[in-house]
Amino acid sequence: MLYVGLYQSRAACMYHGFCNRGGCHVDAKGSTAVTTIPKAQATGRLKVVTRAHVTNVDVDGDGRATGVTYLVDGAEFQQPARVVLIASYTYENVRLLLLSKSKPYPNGLSNNHGQVGKHYFSHNQTAGVSALFPWNTNSWYGLPAQGTAVDDWADDNFDHAGVDFIGGGNLWIYSDRRPIAAASTSTFGRTAQSWGSEWKAFITDNADRTNTSYLQKTTLPYEANYLDLDPVVKDPLGFNVCRITAEYKENERKIAAYIQDKMDQWYRAAGAIAVERAPVGPMGPSTHAYGGTRMGDDPATNVVDRWGFSHEAPNLGVLGASVMGTSGARNPTLTAQALAWRTAEHLAKSFNAIARRRT
Repeated sequence: MLYVGLYQSRAACMYHGFCNRGGCHVDAKGSTAVTTIPKAQATGRLKVVTRAHVTNVDVDGDGRATGVTYLVDGAEFQQPARVVLIASYTYENVRLLLLSKSKPYPNGLSNNHGQVGKHYFSHNQTAGVSALFPWNTNSWYGLPAQGTAVDDWADDNFDHAGVDFIGGGNLWIYSDRRPIAAASTSTFGRTAQSWGSEWKAFITDNADRTNTSYLQKTTLPYEANYLDLDPVVKDPLGFNVCRITAEYKENERKIAAYIQDKMDQWYRAAGAIAVERAPVGPMGPSTHAYGGTRMGDDPATNVVDRWGFSHEAPNLGVLGASVMGTSGARNPTLTAQALAWRTAEHLAKSFNAIARRRT
């Protein structure tokens, strides 16, 4: 069934739901692959090089960026540029800067103050809560955006007088799921193991009677949480991969316990007959990763300035949540996008000055 009424030649959402972890076969999803990139290509002023892997941001003797070196199918190319912008997500932004060593930057590009990779943090997305209900919830497919959120205890939305932590979190109920996720649900102590005939019988009877919450909580930046290059592990091209050294601190653990209490109450008020809490896990890779090239006025403690350009290599810009110094309990996407537009606007207005600027 094709919905009537297209937006910019793209079909309306058909609620197939696999956009949660993938693309959209009708191009309804607002991905840059079908929105801004095609428009930019249509101007004739953007060339996209596919299968390219940038391995180094090149600099001159004064420490100014002069372009990038990249590989395509094993062949090496250089792309000269008056201004270089990197927008390869938090982990790759940091890794590329650290890999780009030179005489002006022996410890990595824009890292003479030792700040690249520092103050990394990701959303405290672990410590969710699952519930078992005595009836079917009918939560199959659909979209994550159809979920229900309670923001009463997010950030500063509530009185902190009686708590001993900074920040908060939001409570999110998913209204969609997939078969494998449903089969991977907790058995709430009803079976002795997660395999075999007893487990299969439980899943058959209860797969549609469970729900798992997504509790997104404030995470603070700490100097001891950082990204660097793994000294041993390398990618298939032979370059050191990004390594995470980080853990959730007492503040985040207290938030997790507090928000789990609220989620437990919500589930039980909705009729749940069993509730199970997940532990606070490690601060591993995340789709909500921040820091590592954080923004600020002081070059001694920040990598980029308020416009997103390097304090040390002034014609190098960094885009994405790696420039953010705080998170709150909300998703980073719109903030990261707003910062990118701000950087782009500043570059458009001051291109010649930025391209000529000296350290």
